[in-house]
Amino acid sequence: MSDVVHPRSPFAEVPPRDVVRDVVAVVALLLALPLPWNVLDRGSDLLWVVLTTGIAVLAVCAPYARRAGVLPEGWRGVAEPRARLVGLAPYALVVLLHLVLDLLSVNGGGVGAGLALGLAGAVLAAALPTTRGLLASAVVVAVVAVATPVTSVVEGQPWPMVVGAALAALLVLGILWLTVWSFLHDDDAAGIVLVAVGAAVALELALLGGSSQHGWVESLHGNRYGLLLLPVVAAFAVPPVLRQVAASAGEPAGTNAARWVRVAVRAFELMIVVAGFVTLVAVVRLVAAASADVPGFGFGVEPVLRLIVGALVVVVAFLARRALLRDARAAHATAVGAACIVIVLGLVILVARAGIGTRSHVEELLLALALPAIVLGALLLPSSVRELVDAEETDAAPVGSADGPGDEVAAAHGSGSFSAVPLGRVAAPAPDAAGVHEPAGQETAVHEPVVQAPVQAPVQAPAGDAGSRWRGTWAVGTDATQQMAPVEASAQPQASVPEPAHTQVLPPVADVPGARWTPEQALDPSTPLADLAQIVQEAPHLRPHVAANPATYPALLDWLGALGDPAVDAALRTRR
Repeated sequence: MSDVVHPRSPFAEVPPRDVVRDVVAVVALLLALPLPWNVLDRGSDLLWVVLTTGIAVLAVCAPYARRAGVLPEGWRGVAEPRARLVGLAPYALVVLLHLVLDLLSVNGGGVGAGLALGLAGAVLAAALPTTRGLLASAVVVAVVAVATPVTSVVEGQPWPMVVGAALAALLVLGILWLTVWSFLHDDDAAGIVLVAVGAAVALELALLGGSSQHGWVESLHGNRYGLLLLPVVAAFAVPPVLRQVAASAGEPAGTNAARWVRVAVRAFELMIVVAGFVTLVAVVRLVAAASADVPGFGFGVEPVLRLIVGALVVVVAFLARRALLRDARAAHATAVGAACIVIVLGLVILVARAGIGTRSHVEELLLALALPAIVLGALLLPSSVRELVDAEETDAAPVGSADGPGDEVAAAHGSGSFSAVPLGRVAAPAPDAAGVHEPAGQETAVHEPVVQAPVQAPVQAPAGDAGSRWRGTWAVGTDATQQMAPVEASAQPQASVPEPAHTQVLPPVADVPGARWTPEQALDPSTPLADLAQIVQEAPHLRPHVAANPATYPALLDWLGALGDPAVDAALRTRR
């Protein structure tokens, strides 16, 4: 049987992910027709929406039809990316017109579930390769969301409506900050979470946004704007996220596991934001109900439950996030259990609304189902994370990291010996995940160490480094009989050995095919400290070179000296 693709196959030379993308885009365009586009109309009620939808679907399907031989050979241009963009342009213009009509409050206005879902499908089909569309869409959504409470004040709405609009704007800004902004600043985990959240909201729109009595519509003049457009923002992020995922296919299992742990951490942060919004809205409703001068806000059980459940979710998500940042392996079961607890608490809110279906809001479904599902998927499905949890105790070197809020932590595991998993890139000293950091150079009392590795020990940076100091943080797993003691790295004396009469020449090292590290990197004083720690783990044959590197920090030298490797010991004796 021949493996050659038939020349008339519609999927010839098309990557499977592109086929899936186009199928999802066409489904979104078609599902947008029966859903509301504004307060008064559905997509199928508007002739221009139906016509532009048909043109957009044909533009997506035309390349497959040409490859299948349905279209004449002279129509080769339909397979060009420019032809697809031309076919999608009328649909985009119609959507833009409806957005402007909402801003002007013409013909009822509003941004309905159908408009949001259809625009997300069109953006997905366009497959724009750059991140400019992502940034532009996020800025537009953020600006209009911020303008919503201002419009409420201008229109003279009651103070609870104004405060609710302000809280909704803060919710949208928080979601965009934790996803779009972080992704554009090289946090690949934030991009994965953004796409997952967008897909979850799109599914909610398709299944629950078309009720005849409670259709999902947002508006600049309706105190909420932006949540329904999250699938559009996520659609712009799909191409760059897929490129990053494809580029990381050959990464070590530890790096891949660290990425998925960061995904879970980011999802917990979104839980905190969404649950905080639910809690504050409940407080506003209860205060308005208790105020005699605000009509229309009656006291009920629902806001009380939302207040209690929202506060509980904030606490549970915060504790789970902090545990993951401290030790990913030890906190795995805790984080999974926390996600399950959030699901139960979120379902309480849905049931309290007596409308598990269409009366539920976007944020409630995100809190009860989507965000916990992201955590469970990130911690249970990837094989690299399962290997991290089930790994046997092995001798591994400590990996230090320092970073900004929430992205730079070392999650360690093991007992006695440990293997640290870096959760991000190494950067200059900055506040830790809780927003607190020790001043550089703070002295710590010296204790007799019981365990091998220092905890939160400041490490002197090599001369010529970009920063004057570099600090690493390690989480150490211990037995019940072990204690952890902070040790100042600069106070640890080097091995007392006589100075050699001459510098020892390291033996030549043959390059390992496909090796990530080279002897030059192991000896280079400008190599980042975290990379040196990874080199001794991933390339044991380069350990003597790391031992001879003048920039190697004391904690790593101590670890190398405890190995009992003659070549490493000889390299250590060459240090002055």
